[in-house]
Amino acid sequence: MAKGRIKRYLIFAKAGFQTLIAYRGAVLLWFVGAIIGATLMGLLWWAIYSFSESGVIGGFDYPQMLMYVILSAAVFEITVSSTMGSITDDVRDGQIGMRLMKPISYRAQLCFSNIGEFAGRMLIFGLPVIVGGTLTAVFGFGLTGIKWYNVLLFVPACFISLLVNEAYGFLFGQLAFRTQAMFGVHSMYMTLSGFLSGRMIPLGVFPAWAQTALYCTPFPFMASMPVRLFLGVMSWTEVLAGFAIAVAWIIVLDVIGWLLYKTSVRKVVVFGG
Repeated sequence: MAKGRIKRYLIFAKAGFQTLIAYRGAVLLWFVGAIIGATLMGLLWWAIYSFSESGVIGGFDYPQMLMYVILSAAVFEITVSSTMGSITDDVRDGQIGMRLMKPISYRAQLCFSNIGEFAGRMLIFGLPVIVGGTLTAVFGFGLTGIKWYNVLLFVPACFISLLVNEAYGFLFGQLAFRTQAMFGVHSMYMTLSGFLSGRMIPLGVFPAWAQTALYCTPFPFMASMPVRLFLGVMSWTEVLAGFAIAVAWIIVLDVIGWLLYKTSVRKVVVFGG
């Protein structure tokens, strides 16, 4: 019975993968946008390091910081969740009624669609950017410390980041049932997660008290953890603790999101006969 249910939702994962592949123009724009963004951030940090006396900022030298910038751009594109946007579109277009009437879990449908998109993004976007960025940082700027086991663990770390982002997006997506001003909500969602996750600025640059507070939240596991894991700046204790805390936050966010969802669907009015 359980196997049949999982197989049913794997169809949505396949559809998510195929949809991503179908929009090749969007994939190209993601690729170009990420490269441009990483290049500009790399130049910005190069200017900052030029005026740094120690040559180390936030625990990173410049080659590590450059790799951090490249990886954070890649991780964002790989693990970004479409859940909040999908809920917003379904509510705005009136499709939510049909979604809820189907004999499947709307929540599971959204999650598996994101998993399919994750696989597509990793294959056609993540791998080229990460491989190219690593070669550039290693042979062009002298980056050291990259271990094969850190590279292998990077993929499951990104998958966990996807699940954290997806649960976070589902939580924010409940606001679509209560307000039409989702553009502002989405902007706040992206700004908040981008800044506090370490995607824009490494968390090591933050004051010690802020780092301690942030690591008690789900934000570092959206971007910072996979990047730091890849760079090999985390001990095995930190890695295991990070995975455990991230999984705990996925459960917490899902439970809160589900409770809000149960009250949100009561506000849906379906017309037809």
